[in-house]
Amino acid sequence: MKICKIKFKNIHALKGEHTIDFENGVLGEAGLFVITGATGTGKSTILDVITLALYNKIPRIEKAISEKIIEEEGVVLTKNALDCYAEVEYEVKGKRYLSSWSIRRTRTGTLASRKQELTEVATGIILVSSVNEVVSENERIIGLNYNQFVQSMILAQGQFSKLLLAKKDDRNALLEEITGSSIYRKIGRAVFQRYRGVEESVKTQQIKMGETVLLTAEVLKEIQDDIVEKKPLFIANEAKLKELESKKALKESILKNIQRREINQTEWNAFLINKKEVSSQEKQLEVHDSVVVFKEQMLQIELADKEISGLSVAIEKGKQRVFDFEKTKKELIQSASELIGKEVTEDKLEVLLDEFRIKVLSLQEAEKEKLNEAKQEAQRIKDKLQDLKTFEIFLKENENLSLQIAQELKTIEAEITRKGLSTIDEVRTKKEELSKLVLPANQLIGNRKLYDEKNRGIAELKIKIKRQFSEINGFIETEKEQKAELDKLLPIVEKAKLELENWKQRKSLDEHRAELEPGEPCPLCGSESHPYVESIEEVLVSTLQDKFDELTKKLEEVKKNILLSEAKKASLKTSNSKDESDLEKRAAAFQVLENDIVTLCLQLKWNKTETLEKWESEFSNFQQEQTELDQLEKYIKAKVVLNEMEKLNNSYSVLKAAYIKAKETLLSVYNKKDINTDVSDLTRKFSVSRSELNGLTVQLIEFKSSRAKTVALKEQLLAVLMPELQKKEIDSLVMLKSKILEESTANQIRKKLQNLKDNEIRLQTSLKAIDEALAEEERLNDTSVTMDELKIVLPKVLQELTELQKHIWDQEKRIEIDNQNKVKQKSSQELLDALNKDLSLWSKMNMLIGDAMGKKFSNFVQDLTLRQLLEYGNQRLRGFSDRYLLDVANDSDGLKVIDTYMGNTKRSVSSLSGGETFKLSLALAFGLSDLAARNVEIESLFIDEGFGSLDPESLDQAISILENMQNESNKSIGIISHVGELKDRIGTKIKLVRTGAGYSTIEIE
Repeated sequence: MKICKIKFKNIHALKGEHTIDFENGVLGEAGLFVITGATGTGKSTILDVITLALYNKIPRIEKAISEKIIEEEGVVLTKNALDCYAEVEYEVKGKRYLSSWSIRRTRTGTLASRKQELTEVATGIILVSSVNEVVSENERIIGLNYNQFVQSMILAQGQFSKLLLAKKDDRNALLEEITGSSIYRKIGRAVFQRYRGVEESVKTQQIKMGETVLLTAEVLKEIQDDIVEKKPLFIANEAKLKELESKKALKESILKNIQRREINQTEWNAFLINKKEVSSQEKQLEVHDSVVVFKEQMLQIELADKEISGLSVAIEKGKQRVFDFEKTKKELIQSASELIGKEVTEDKLEVLLDEFRIKVLSLQEAEKEKLNEAKQEAQRIKDKLQDLKTFEIFLKENENLSLQIAQELKTIEAEITRKGLSTIDEVRTKKEELSKLVLPANQLIGNRKLYDEKNRGIAELKIKIKRQFSEINGFIETEKEQKAELDKLLPIVEKAKLELENWKQRKSLDEHRAELEPGEPCPLCGSESHPYVESIEEVLVSTLQDKFDELTKKLEEVKKNILLSEAKKASLKTSNSKDESDLEKRAAAFQVLENDIVTLCLQLKWNKTETLEKWESEFSNFQQEQTELDQLEKYIKAKVVLNEMEKLNNSYSVLKAAYIKAKETLLSVYNKKDINTDVSDLTRKFSVSRSELNGLTVQLIEFKSSRAKTVALKEQLLAVLMPELQKKEIDSLVMLKSKILEESTANQIRKKLQNLKDNEIRLQTSLKAIDEALAEEERLNDTSVTMDELKIVLPKVLQELTELQKHIWDQEKRIEIDNQNKVKQKSSQELLDALNKDLSLWSKMNMLIGDAMGKKFSNFVQDLTLRQLLEYGNQRLRGFSDRYLLDVANDSDGLKVIDTYMGNTKRSVSSLSGGETFKLSLALAFGLSDLAARNVEIESLFIDEGFGSLDPESLDQAISILENMQNESNKSIGIISHVGELKDRIGTKIKLVRTGAGYSTIEIE
């Protein structure tokens, strides 16, 4: 994966839009570059842009970036900016992608929802645009999630030593996240859960099998015999019920048909009344059918009347519109005269307007030309003002600009005189001399803080060792007392045990003696007399047993306390031994650190007995001097810009006066907004008015002609229709219209007459069928039994039948359930056997790799991963130093370092100095990047800070390794650092320069 280009706007301190191309230009040619700038200028912002666009996260914030975090933490969006975005163009396996992230403020000042998109560069197709989908798709394409990315490609500030110094569980969790091997933890948990699930299933299955009860053979035989006995009785009752129900149904049908005959007679009477009422509508329909043939002619005459009326109205409206357009035309001629400033006639209106337009346009062009010249000069002044902002000089663009320039030049000259440095080269020489003191001063202060911390640690460790010796002596005394108590207790317990066994033996004989009968010979001695048949009291044996149990418990407790004391004493001795060894190592490291402080004090000519606050004050003076020199360098550069601005401001004043004169000339001729629009509107409206007048004149002639033709057509239609109507005794169109029905009304009457006829036939047919059915049913009716008698007998027979049927069903159901239980029991046993077999397998799997948290399998895998990582890290470490190697100890929680200069002795990584810790952390970080590169080809690498803790020799080695790495792998490697030697050694730089108000800009050189 290769980072090709980034583009962003208003991110942190970098206000405005910025683009960095890592593939082309000096960055692409060099491959290895350094990102420099003062603290807070935004060096780490470049890394934030990359992770923000790809993963919606930045290294300095643990959570994903949201609107709430931006507002509360004050991150990402530049202060007072309204919007921001971050874009990363990257390449994976020959294909390029553009991942973008953006957010903006709404009009109310709140943050709108952020937007993210992933685009394929070659085709321009947007692959995904959802916030969550973009992050997931980037992870899939790159092959690294966020944590893997920052550990493999973005070695962020404060992250170097996290993996090196982590405890085992924390380290394994980091490795699991970095390598994406959480699947092994999930497998371990899944195995444990599967084992517990199968174990629970076996218990549940055993309980279920115990709940199933089968019938005995005797009970089954009794049920079958009972069914055979009851079935004939059920069949006889069923036949009797059917016969009685048939008789009841026949009697109910006779009653129902009698009711139907009565209803039919009622409907016939209603039919006769309805038939009489419809007769008048029938006559009305006959009249309608005789005159409906004249309806079409009547409608044509009515339509002609409507057309005549409409044409008359249109003619009157046309006359009014002709009057209105004549008035408008006169008003347009008057407007044209007022615009031009002289009298205009209808035939010359368009020519005069066009001549005036050309004149005004010429004056406007002259004004615009003067304005553009003034604006160009003003823009040059603005550019210079912007340039001055990079030197933290802020001038206001107003009429006092000349005075402001003079005042700034005066201030700069005063500062140059005060410092006695007048050129850039002199200032930079002074800064280089000062920087040679800043680095050792910074290192000395750091060593002094570490010295004080180690001194406190050694004192605390000595106190701890002394306390441990006291505790060990205490355990020795306690152990003597406990052993004396044990020696005293052993014979007492042994005596109680012997006494208890004697009484138990006697109790056994008493039990045999109690079985002897008077007059019967004893099996042992043959005597028929048994004088000791009485039993011994049980209470005595029970009391002896309780006494023995209490003594045994006390003995075990004493033994347990002795073992516990021995274990604690051994643990304290081990801890004491380790602490004494640690004290020796700390003392040795403390002496080395003290020597380093003496050396640095001699180099700086500082008194080593001075307080830390005094040294920090001297260091602050160095920094203050650096700041003043930086400011003087900006002043010298700003002086050149201010001189150029003074000339530009004078030129601008001349151009502005020429523009004002041209504007006044234009306003004296034309003082409106747009001459082209004004002339075009007048010309167009005049042309429209003239055209509309001509069209209206022709239209009025056509309307009058159409009205005359329609009047003639109406008279012709009346001459044909009226003689025919008079034959029908109809003397007007109004009378004709009253006799013609609506077609829907006529159809309703026709339908009503047809329904009446159909109803007559239905009623006559129904009455005949009812009479015939009643005659047949009376013939079949059993008169020997009444309906009331049937209603009494039927429920009794039905109840007896229902009870018999339920009894037989219940018995058959018992047999069916028993058969099902037998099948179920067999199936359950087979299932139990299968579950036990499964339980055996998963029990072994759980013992090997399973546990509730999945740690067992995960730790095994991460231990293997760690050994691979240490192998890669040691390969990189050999390039830094031949002294140290990293190793993992089985009996320790943290990593160990092998010191080859000290006979391959092992010690904790926490005992290393700051520089040593950085070198080992960097080697481990490179090893992690190499480990990730097995699956993902990493072509870009960024390292953020840490080089300040290295001595000159180690720093030189680190730079050489980075150069070799870049040459061998052709990677693009960027380093963020303040270290002067690093910036001098690496020629290609991305410089972040403060511009004022807390903002910065980017320079590439």
